Amino acid sequence: IAGCLFALLILIGTSVGGYFFWNKRSAKEKEKEDAQHADNSKEREQQLKKMANTTNDNSGVNRTPTKVTKPAKKAPGKKAAPNATSGKGNKEWSVFRFVKKKHPTREMLENQSEFNKQRKEGFKMFRCLSAPEFLLNDKRIVGGKWKTEKELEMFFRSIVDLDLLGLIDRLQSKNDLNAYTVLCAYTQKMLDSQTRLNCVTEVIKEAFETAEKHDKLWYDSEEKPPLYGVPFSVKCNFDMKGYHTTIGFLKKLTEAKKEIDCPFVAHLRNLGGIPFVLTNVPQGFISYISSNPLYGTTLNPWALDCTPGGSSGGEAALVADGGSPFGTGSDLGGSLRIPAAFCGLVTLKPTQSRFHVSYNYGGLPGRGRLGLSYGFYTKCVKEQVFLMELIIGSPEYRNLEPMSSPAPLHMDSNKKEKYRIGWYDDDGFNAPVPSNRRAVLETIESLEKEGHEAVRFRMEDIDPKFQPNYVAALLFKNVLPDDGKFILDLYKNEPNDPYMASFSRLLKLNDWAIIRLLFTPIISLFSKRAAIIARARNGNLAELRKTQEDTDTYRLKFIEYWKTLEIDALICPSFCTPATPHQYPPELANCVLSTGLYNLLDFPAGIVPAGHVTADDVANLNDEKIFPINDYLLRKQRDACANSEAMPNAVQVVGLPNEEETVLEAFFTTRVKMSTKGNGSAQVNEGAGKSEVSALRASLILNSHHY
Repeated sequence: IAGCLFALLILIGTSVGGYFFWNKRSAKEKEKEDAQHADNSKEREQQLKKMANTTNDNSGVNRTPTKVTKPAKKAPGKKAAPNATSGKGNKEWSVFRFVKKKHPTREMLENQSEFNKQRKEGFKMFRCLSAPEFLLNDKRIVGGKWKTEKELEMFFRSIVDLDLLGLIDRLQSKNDLNAYTVLCAYTQKMLDSQTRLNCVTEVIKEAFETAEKHDKLWYDSEEKPPLYGVPFSVKCNFDMKGYHTTIGFLKKLTEAKKEIDCPFVAHLRNLGGIPFVLTNVPQGFISYISSNPLYGTTLNPWALDCTPGGSSGGEAALVADGGSPFGTGSDLGGSLRIPAAFCGLVTLKPTQSRFHVSYNYGGLPGRGRLGLSYGFYTKCVKEQVFLMELIIGSPEYRNLEPMSSPAPLHMDSNKKEKYRIGWYDDDGFNAPVPSNRRAVLETIESLEKEGHEAVRFRMEDIDPKFQPNYVAALLFKNVLPDDGKFILDLYKNEPNDPYMASFSRLLKLNDWAIIRLLFTPIISLFSKRAAIIARARNGNLAELRKTQEDTDTYRLKFIEYWKTLEIDALICPSFCTPATPHQYPPELANCVLSTGLYNLLDFPAGIVPAGHVTADDVANLNDEKIFPINDYLLRKQRDACANSEAMPNAVQVVGLPNEEETVLEAFFTTRVKMSTKGNGSAQVNEGAGKSEVSALRASLILNSHHY
């Protein structure tokens, strides 16, 4: 015993010493780092100038020169943000940086080389098919002959400026817009978004042929399908006939291309929609930063040094930037809701059974008790309702997916004049930063002024056994019910994304029980939250069974508490932070309870914008009376939000299972006048919030208008 205690003391001393060694480096080392970052910044500026003067973007698409926004200057000692073609700093993004460590097979590398070639050819083809200089006298473009390229560009821009419902009205009208013209307009905008944000993985090459067929079938018709001529983007986890479902792994390129469309996408096709691009995701879907070695890192249109979230981050970035009228996604822990909150969009995660989707990678197969749901990204609530009505309870969709609920969406049935709304601004496990707390409090205050009743919802009152820390551990046990073995197998012989390297190492510790046993008490010295996550594992089948039993019990207890409060819906923080720089999500897994809780419960939950982060919000990060810093992870949260002024803010709205209508009605009640315009990044309408958009974000919005 004495020997073990002595060894433990040595281990603790070494760990503490190591912590201070790495976090309290000498001034000389810091000066060295600052000099290196300065060199990196200069080199990056040269790259940007070169990009602006050439006709090649990172996707191999020949383009006319466009104005390129320089990244904001970073504070000394901070890491430079990645760009669309980089992994970290100014290093060129290439999977071959990591080959020495992971040794992908020759077949994998050969497949990747061929895949990249085909991918570039696809982007080049789309550029040629949609370029105004080639379409001036093209009869497939409505409006007759165009005199100049500028005139046609302005026409395309006017199409992209339309909101989804306005676009549909024009397409449904006789002798107005047609599918081919709209696809050309959105392709031009998509290419611009891809150049700046790196959000698209592949183009769907048959899209233009599909648009021509749709025009022949329906342009002159009195009756058209509801989505006739509307292009839309597809998260790259959905199977598409003739394409790989890679989820960011090279090994997936060695598999056969998919032979059928995912029914979700097939249904939207049958309604006249045209899938035209696939969008980026995190490697393995196990993070909320959309980055992987195969496609690179996706950037946030509001701030290029921030992540758009994940796993549906490529979708959110493209839709928020105006490059797609609407997007599709999936949600197993917040994968729809986190990007919506980070990019200023509207989304709804329905109850899992409301509409089922097969033929896709939705996350870990055999995934414990977590509810896996699917949905859309839109720019306003009405668009969200319109799309949900097309699929929920649709007989045509149930013919494709019989496991979906037959109950259609009845928006009027649950409508009330006044609602009784529950709310909380802290889930008890991990406090949100001041901006996200304020969004909830101001929303509740506004609702009370309009005559609605607000009721405090206290997580700790649900049941004595299920206190917030216990529920957090329960969630993480459900996230990796096999203790990460399936994910580790996916990563074998794969180049790791640089942002996922630390996570991969932590997973490997699950096989070393003695190391985990020794290190967890040490971790708790710095962060009790991190220690809870480290302990959350199912060591054997009996523990897994207990995890599933506790999950089912907690769901019932949650519903019982909800019923005692007699509330219609629940409003809570969208997430613990607004969008953060790319390096932080892998270090802030503690934040995932904000959204993952409602996958654990399988409750419908959605995101609605609520203004922007203000200068006061950022200042309050350093006020320990407002945001106490009593944990290493909370300090990380504070650091992650240090430059978040003017980023989108949001609230989360939750309903009981199968009550999506109530959530959508609550959206209309709580929404703030903030929208994303079709001609660029998310913009603010009158009354959007107290803070004005900063000069940096405003410049990004203006630059997004360039084709």
